[in-house]
Amino acid sequence: MHSSPMNTWQQVSKEISGAAGQAGKSIVAVDGRSGHTSSGIVWRADSILTAAHAIRHEANIGVIVEPGRSIQARLAGRDRSTDIALLKLDREIEAPPVQFGSPSSLAVGELTVAVARTRRGNIVASAGIISGLMGEWQVGRTRIDQFIRPDLNLYPGFSGGALVSSDGSVLGMNTSGLIRGKAISIPSSTLVRVAEEIAAKGHVARPYIGLVMQPVPIPESLQKKAGVTASTGLLVMHVESGGPADTTGALLGDIVVDLDGRTFEDLEDVHDAVRKKGAGNDVRTTMVRGGQKVELTIRIGERPLR
Repeated sequence: MHSSPMNTWQQVSKEISGAAGQAGKSIVAVDGRSGHTSSGIVWRADSILTAAHAIRHEANIGVIVEPGRSIQARLAGRDRSTDIALLKLDREIEAPPVQFGSPSSLAVGELTVAVARTRRGNIVASAGIISGLMGEWQVGRTRIDQFIRPDLNLYPGFSGGALVSSDGSVLGMNTSGLIRGKAISIPSSTLVRVAEEIAAKGHVARPYIGLVMQPVPIPESLQKKAGVTASTGLLVMHVESGGPADTTGALLGDIVVDLDGRTFEDLEDVHDAVRKKGAGNDVRTTMVRGGQKVELTIRIGERPLR
């Protein structure tokens, strides 16, 4: 009568242990000279994904593949807003590249495992359920494809490690560097998108049009005079010299009414429209200038690196 629950427990335990061990083959420890060791995910034979907040130096970064085996790496680039860093190894390693799964089918309450490595290279794990899920969310002006919050402990060194599903696939990278003190997992789709851009450019492009604006109401009298229907616009407070909008002819005091026909209530709507359009693409802009409607086409630029 009492053997069945124990057998089930043993089976589940072995499956969890097996999934952690399999995923752990693609997990390394990273000494980013930040005072403690983080973990990393083998993306390619010569590339590691890890948590950007744990990397303090750009060179001589130690990567521990397993106990007794280490290799040097350098920082290929990072995106602090998603807490993703890409490391380039001095030589290729035999550890298998990660097999990413899709977290889109995850549900609140599902059991997941965080897998990491200690500074000596030993595999460690922490288990818990998914306590929070949402769709796309933003950190500042950066898009993260899915909000995943596992209810588990991220012990020191777990940031940069993997969140593993019941089938053993890696759903994303765990970090405590985005929301202070909270475990968050960056989904695999965001990891790949950011990693590929860093690998190609050394950084992540930030689309922008070079305007500082603030929301203002547009009175009915001005709407009728200018021939626009929007009741809210964005007053141009500053035009960045040499920026995309300046090159096109935007002026201080213009009121931006829409972008590609899309009206907006606040600045976040504009940032969202520009981000989705992307650097290098044109956006049609309707403005009110001196009571008259003006239409401009702005080529979205890439925000200069600071």
